Amino acid sequence: MKIKKGELKLGRFLVPYRIYGEAKKTIICISGAKQTMAAWRSFVSHFVADYSVVLFDLPGQGRASILSGSYGISFDEQVDILHNIIKETNRNGTVILAAASWGTIISTAIAARHPELIDKMILGSFGAKPSKAVRDIIKAGQNLFNGNKTEEIAPLMIEKFGQHIPETQKKQMIDQFRDMSREQFLSFYEHCEFVDKASDIEEYIELGKITATTLILTGEYDAILDQSDIKKVSSKIPDCEYKLIPGAGHFLHWEQPNLLHTYSEFLAR
Repeated sequence: MKIKKGELKLGRFLVPYRIYGEAKKTIICISGAKQTMAAWRSFVSHFVADYSVVLFDLPGQGRASILSGSYGISFDEQVDILHNIIKETNRNGTVILAAASWGTIISTAIAARHPELIDKMILGSFGAKPSKAVRDIIKAGQNLFNGNKTEEIAPLMIEKFGQHIPETQKKQMIDQFRDMSREQFLSFYEHCEFVDKASDIEEYIELGKITATTLILTGEYDAILDQSDIKKVSSKIPDCEYKLIPGAGHFLHWEQPNLLHTYSEFLAR
């Protein structure tokens, strides 16, 4: 498998990226909050024979760097980073976006602002607005941070919405949070503040402008998303299919690897 490594200097950020494979069709993966490029290993293995798969780290997580200014990264800054990644790595005129959790919000924003760039989207665990469960977890996590108990944040997240992932992924999450710098925790803290104050995705994104063929997937047992909200929002994206995945929680193909074939079937249409 051919791997191209690069990085983009975007204002006050340094953003690393990887391109796996040489195909013209390009899938760009957008991670959830605090997920790094490593979260997409099984996805890359599944798709790299037929697609070029692009991974990158948003500032505040993984190998990305915040060179100056606030440890927080605004919504518009995140959308702009994705826009630049698309322009840098696009091999086919348009791209496919595959996004998880918070990454789905960034993806829908770019699809609405630049519909000409996005052919299809796979949105896993798409949150239309923060639920009471999300707000409660944010509050508990902030209390742990303020009490210098950051080693307890990953176990809290696993307990509340990661119960269904394999033990290997649980360990990966715990190890990741254990190795995070204070700057990365501060960035995560500011991200959580933004999510807690947000009320509705449509304050930031004009869903009706999205032209990409879109698949939204939600786990039946996802403890932090409201399925009725997601269904309502999905109906406002012009070409969108909504799937409820029986037996799955928040982390979808981490929990049920066969879902990768569901993604393939959608992309083959």
